[in-house]
Amino acid sequence: MTTRLRLTAGAAALAAGLWFLSGAAAAPVLPPETYKKAAEADVAQLQKHLDHIAKEPMDAKRYGPTAKSVAMLLAAYGEATGDKGLTDQALKVAEALAKKDYKTADAEAKKLAVKAGGKPLAAGDLHKMHKYDLAEVMSPFRGGKVGGLNIEKDIRDAFKKDAPVPVDPAAVEVLAARTAVIGEYTLHFPNEKATVNTASKAQWEKWTKDMIGTSQKLIAESAKGKKADEKALVKMLNTLDTTCRDCHNKFRDD
Repeated sequence: MTTRLRLTAGAAALAAGLWFLSGAAAAPVLPPETYKKAAEADVAQLQKHLDHIAKEPMDAKRYGPTAKSVAMLLAAYGEATGDKGLTDQALKVAEALAKKDYKTADAEAKKLAVKAGGKPLAAGDLHKMHKYDLAEVMSPFRGGKVGGLNIEKDIRDAFKKDAPVPVDPAAVEVLAARTAVIGEYTLHFPNEKATVNTASKAQWEKWTKDMIGTSQKLIAESAKGKKADEKALVKMLNTLDTTCRDCHNKFRDD
């Protein structure tokens, strides 16, 4: 790809906003149509990852965690838009991936369908399901060549001084939608370093909420399409990266 912020497979449209895991119901902060487009993008992305695993079984260790994370994002989109069928089917995929049953995961993924939905569903504690963990939540940030969705590199490429092409607002919106929902999951998974004391846990929550807040702002600006302010997008992407770096420097083990 030559764009500074590339779209991963199937992610050529508007993306999603936030899903609040902890409330009585999943409350979307963007129109349902944006969730629908995001879901369609990630259904395609999930299938791409599963196709790769089928062709290269030895890569399952690298591609499997991201595939599971994408399935859990889809489950969240379904809750936010009232698309119970999408949530239920995405959880079947995640369940199979948790068991490393890639054949079943592939078969269940082919049944995924995005429908109109309606009123947001009651939150179902998705973060507690199918042994989902922090490493899987964060897996999409890894490079595309090692099974991730290239999120970290795409963020940093956007504000390189020698970047060859302008930022693509559609790509930014997809990326920001994913980081927003990943952030909502992350709130449930403070690691050992973040739970040593009250101050550390508060810092984990602050940086995670900052990540979500910046993602929201990115979504709002990038949704303007051709009218989006590129300089503003680049500045916000830099802010998002700074938040991630600060959190990693304090809490990441590697």
